[in-house]
Amino acid sequence: MAILRLLLIVFNVVVVTYLVFRMFQVAKEPIPKGKKAVILIAGILLLLAPFSMFLSIINPSFTYFMIYPVAISLFLYLIYEVKPKP
Repeated sequence: MAILRLLLIVFNVVVVTYLVFRMFQVAKEPIPKGKKAVILIAGILLLLAPFSMFLSIINPSFTYFMIYPVAISLFLYLIYEVKPKP
């Protein structure tokens, strides 16, 4: 169980780091402001979700743990569409 918990923490750290990195890249890209705003707001909300769980704003539930990975993957797909120019 301890190994599973450690792997979950490592996964969350990697995902949060990647999200922050991609959000900075998207902020620098010359894309329409409306799309950029949606991406940045969605990214900030996804970054705040785990912290709100730790601060007891959102109760950890089975639904949260099922929806959050789907939301992360959809967000990664959204920012994958905005590719940095070489």
